[in-house]
Amino acid sequence: MAAVRADLRLVLGLLGVAALAVAAAAPVAPREARRAAADTAAVARQSRNSCVGCHGLQSGATEAGHGFAAWKSSPHARAGVTCEACHGGNPAAQDPTNAHNGVNPSSDPASRVYFTRVPTTCGQCHASEAAYFRTSVHSARLQSDGRGPNCVTCHGSMATRILTPDSALGTCTACHTPGGVAPVGKAREAAQVLALVRAENILYDIVANSAASAHGGGAARARVLLDDAGRHLDAAAEVWHSFRLDSATARLGDARELLAEAWTALGHPKPREARLGRPAGAGRP
Repeated sequence: MAAVRADLRLVLGLLGVAALAVAAAAPVAPREARRAAADTAAVARQSRNSCVGCHGLQSGATEAGHGFAAWKSSPHARAGVTCEACHGGNPAAQDPTNAHNGVNPSSDPASRVYFTRVPTTCGQCHASEAAYFRTSVHSARLQSDGRGPNCVTCHGSMATRILTPDSALGTCTACHTPGGVAPVGKAREAAQVLALVRAENILYDIVANSAASAHGGGAARARVLLDDAGRHLDAAAEVWHSFRLDSATARLGDARELLAEAWTALGHPKPREARLGRPAGAGRP
C-alpha cells in the first residue's frame, strides 16, 4: 500500500501543476463523458423493442428489483442494450407469453441473472472484464459457495454505478472485515487504487485540454502519447476486475509516465518528482 500512496501523492502533485497551467484554457468534455455519448441508432432500435415499449408503461420496481426508469437512465440504455440481453425473452413478440419465453426469475439457477451466472451474462459484452474476473479469488469463491461478489455487487443491476474510493470502503468491508470471510485491509487498499484511477483520469483530461488548443509537432506527439495513455487507463480498469491491485497499479504507472511525457511535449516544464512529495528511493510498482 505504501507504493500506491506514493503514486497517488505524485499524481496529485502533477494535477496541481497541470491545472494551474491550463486553468484559462477552454474546457473539453471529460474522458468518461465523451465515451458515454448517446447512440442515436440505439435509440431507434429501442423504439421497435416490445420489452422497452411494454415496460415503459409500467411504474415502480419489478421482481428483478429495478424498473424501466432505472434502465432508461443507465449506460446500457444509451448503448442500446435492452432487457433481453440480460433476461432473455423475445423482444419482437407482441403478446406477453411469447415475449417472456425463456425469462426465468433471478432465484432460478437457469436464469441468466442467477447470481453465479451474472458474470457470464455480463461477459457477453464485457468480455475482457469478465475474463479477468474469472481469474480472481472472488470468482472462485462465488462459484464454490456463493459468498463471493459478482458484477452487480459493485455496479448495480443496471450498471448505473462505478465504485468510488468512499463507496469501495463500504462495499468491500462487507466481507473484508474482522471476523468476515476475507482478509482485512484489502478494502482500504482498493479504495486507494480507485483514488489513483480517478486522479489519473482527471490528469488525462487536463493534458487533453491543453493538447486540444496546441499546434505543431509537439502537439501531434502529445496526442499520440495521450492515445497510448488512454489505452493503459482502459487496461487498468479491465485488470482491476482480477482484483490483483498491483497489476492495475502498474498499468496506471505506465499511463502516468505517458501523460507526463505528453505534458512536456506540449512545451510545459517537466515535472520534478522531488517537489511533488515522492519518497526517496520509491520506484514504480
